[in-house]
Amino acid sequence: MLSSEVRAEARKKLTGRWGKAALLTLGYFLISFVIGFVQGLIPKSATVVATIVSIAVAIIEIPLAYGLIISYLKFFNGEEVKLFDFLSTGFSNFARSWKVTLWVVVKMLIPVILLVVAIVLVAVGTAGSAVSMFDKGSSGGFGVLLGIAFVLYIVAIVWLIIKSYSYQLSQLVAIENPDITAKESVERSAELMKGRKGRLFFLQLSFIGWAILSALTFGIGMFWLLPYIQFAMIVFYKDALGNGKTE
Repeated sequence: MLSSEVRAEARKKLTGRWGKAALLTLGYFLISFVIGFVQGLIPKSATVVATIVSIAVAIIEIPLAYGLIISYLKFFNGEEVKLFDFLSTGFSNFARSWKVTLWVVVKMLIPVILLVVAIVLVAVGTAGSAVSMFDKGSSGGFGVLLGIAFVLYIVAIVWLIIKSYSYQLSQLVAIENPDITAKESVERSAELMKGRKGRLFFLQLSFIGWAILSALTFGIGMFWLLPYIQFAMIVFYKDALGNGKTE
């Protein structure tokens, strides 16, 4: 399916239900706002407490997002979904959501390591080049190192982005196939994405205009845009499975 067809199919599934979809998104944003508000109440001087709370927030964000995708998928399939269902479904799948996330991280470890190495080399090359400007006796090899590090940095970023597209269906696979392991979900996503990375990239790129319009509404438009994007992802996923258009 072309990007235009995927978006059209997503809009078809949302016809007459945009308001409910926006409410689901609003519920998620409300919980995120409350969490952020509570986190902001902690004084910066309480370093230990602030650190613990920040870690706790980071830990619960993954299952909350996972629960929201479950709600969207159920809503897409015509099931009844309540406003804050993502809380219960997210935390009931706490371990699975984190296992999927960690397996994605493991699969992307090599380009991540390469990126870290590139950043370190850029820092060393930059510092060395700055020193050599004031010390005529210093080696001029730092300029070469900086050039190599910069190329390595670009390669790592591109590799990381391309590889990340292999696993963008991992959560949907894991949700629809509770009988398989998190690792298998990630690997199945990679299989489904073979030859489809470019199509997904252009599909996501096609939402830029809508994102700009949402920004002009001070973010309010995101309540409608987020489910639109997620429904498009679900259509893309089902098309990758070979299901074709949904009814």
